[in-house]
Amino acid sequence: MRFQRILGFVILISAWFPLSSARRPACYTRNFNTIASIYNFTIYPNQLPIIAQATNSNLSIPQIANLFSPNVTGRVQDIGNFTDFRTSIEYFFGLAPVPRAPTYVAFSAFDLTQFSSDCPSVAASTVYFTTAVADPSRPDFGKVLTYLKQSGFWHFDEQGRVDYYDLWIPALQDFSSIINAVDYDQRIVQLLVAKQVCQGAQKVCTGANTQYKKSIETDLGAVIAGLKLDPLLNTSLISQLELTNLNDGELNCFAQLSKKPFGTFDKLWADSVACRTVHLILAEVDPGVHCPHVGPTGGGKCVDYPYNNRLFDDIPLFGEKYRFRCPHD
Repeated sequence: MRFQRILGFVILISAWFPLSSARRPACYTRNFNTIASIYNFTIYPNQLPIIAQATNSNLSIPQIANLFSPNVTGRVQDIGNFTDFRTSIEYFFGLAPVPRAPTYVAFSAFDLTQFSSDCPSVAASTVYFTTAVADPSRPDFGKVLTYLKQSGFWHFDEQGRVDYYDLWIPALQDFSSIINAVDYDQRIVQLLVAKQVCQGAQKVCTGANTQYKKSIETDLGAVIAGLKLDPLLNTSLISQLELTNLNDGELNCFAQLSKKPFGTFDKLWADSVACRTVHLILAEVDPGVHCPHVGPTGGGKCVDYPYNNRLFDDIPLFGEKYRFRCPHD
């Protein structure tokens, strides 16, 4: 009886006090360091050399060779699936903010607030990214605007490299509104974003990657009519759009995108303007792959995906349903 009481006391004390770092399995430290290293490369300007090499179609990037498997694949809810090394690199580092008008923010720090890894092949984590003004020429340089949260699961190969990931970013719409200092629910903002996507697409997607060309059926009057705006009652809004500044391809693009739902950054697997804004950023890294996603058809990415496909199509992506469970579970 006395032995049982002592044993119960030991178990209770063990529950109160977590394992010290000295008693953690070696895989805990290894996997933590791998994830921390990945996130460190998203901190501005650390991601720039990675993106420069990815832009040059370099599939061997020394800085991250020990972090990702060459066959890495994963999902980020609700942004999309990334089914190879290159597209995974584009997601992690190509979408990490760089200082741009109007707020000039980027990730300035990260904090792995939650982490667990009980076996070499699996880990779970939550990270907070500090998002601050990152342009030294700005008077508010260093000012923190907000934070971005990402949680999820990681799988590692025998060499300790990430080969699968299943991650989630909550409230991306709110985050995007803060870092861009706009209200995406306002129609004028939605139309201006569509215009910016069109202007960006014409600059990035050229030659064989061109998505929007001149259409004889598109003229300024027809575009305004398509917006269902009364030229007399909506003079201010039409003036803000400055559609006369668009070239023929940009005007054709705007005529098409202004008829599509703007959507939300919380659901980017959709035939929406919001989806195309993200893929325009990715098109700057790889126009051959992502320009079709910015185009009128969505290129198989900016299309309306069924709910079940977005969330539960695990076997084609991860090879099995239980990829993120330790082998002994």
